[in-house]
Amino acid sequence: MIFEDNDIQQTKDRLSAWWNNEGLDRPCIGFNFPFTNSKITSVDEITDFFMSFCLAKNPDGIKSCMDKFEELKENLYAGGESIYSFRPNYGAGSLAAVFGVEPEYMKGSDKFGPLAETVWYLKEMAPDEAITLLEETKLDKNNEWYSRFLNIVEYAAKRAEKGNYTIAMIDLGGVLDVLSSLLGPKNIILNMKRNPELIENACTLILEKEKRVFSDLQTIIDKHSLGCNSWLNLWCPKHYYPVQSDFSAMLSPKWFKRFALPYIKEQAEDLDFAVYHLDGENQIAHLNDLLSLDCLDGIQWVPGAGKEITSSMQWMPLYEKIQAAGKKVILTNFEDSTMIPLFYEKLDPDLLYISRFFLDRFRAEFYLPEFIGGKGGKGNFRKFKRERKKEIKME
Repeated sequence: MIFEDNDIQQTKDRLSAWWNNEGLDRPCIGFNFPFTNSKITSVDEITDFFMSFCLAKNPDGIKSCMDKFEELKENLYAGGESIYSFRPNYGAGSLAAVFGVEPEYMKGSDKFGPLAETVWYLKEMAPDEAITLLEETKLDKNNEWYSRFLNIVEYAAKRAEKGNYTIAMIDLGGVLDVLSSLLGPKNIILNMKRNPELIENACTLILEKEKRVFSDLQTIIDKHSLGCNSWLNLWCPKHYYPVQSDFSAMLSPKWFKRFALPYIKEQAEDLDFAVYHLDGENQIAHLNDLLSLDCLDGIQWVPGAGKEITSSMQWMPLYEKIQAAGKKVILTNFEDSTMIPLFYEKLDPDLLYISRFFLDRFRAEFYLPEFIGGKGGKGNFRKFKRERKKEIKME
């Protein structure tokens, strides 16, 4: 198998057909690997490419962050339905910054491990104070973070247009997740019991601002590139977003229906396509309610914080249930690359998107499914690698 430069228009055409449930000549899959003799030498550099916290550490350093991205881009192959995308990453739930919650960047905490990076948004205040803040927050040039988001995305979108890659939407976060940044989890739970109307009012105000910020940022992106991308690194021909409500892991099904589902539904209905980010085993209790929403096109499942393997045979009944409801399944981070072809056999390939990073081109060629020219994991990898190295030297 010889990797050639990806035809980006052909890739977009295939992804367009996948989103629109049209016939495909083969299943969709996105994959990446470092070029042979590339400058990428560590896992940290790979992480920098896909979810760099460069802007979280330097909020206005868009030029240097994109310089680093473009340097890494030249060392990584994007194959199948993978399209290069720059992600302006201020951490999950960054809409909270628009409401005055300053992000706190953290690296190497005991909770997340020595290489982990994350951003916290937390400014606990009284519920009435939070309502006043949400009502009075204006999305204009005087709002420091709203203006920053606009400026960063405009610079990035213009630069990406010349570099032939896409810009991902900023990770704005889920409605309840943003509210948790303002009140703290305990205050939310207490007020769901004592003053549920206050929580509903707060969620309505947050969603109103979130839809406006999304629209304003995506309008800028639309001027410079066709389509939409997100932190999922999955391109879409129209507007989509990974809707989420990580806070819902703390809710009973009854409270989920009241305090989370209506806002998930409204946000999804405002988009051309919507995927739900199902994060954690405690959210499985809400899956039936989510699958009942016609406005949701797919589910992206992760087992929860600290669980690196997101795709395994353990969750096959969950994937099958999602597809039985006519929804797409989006998977990443396999415990074993040999499983990837098996997933396309066991699940409906028309409702499946898998993305995978390989350490080198030999692993990509060996483990990729046969429908895209790989070996499907069949045979002996070491023998295959030796033989391919000889073939490449002779080319």
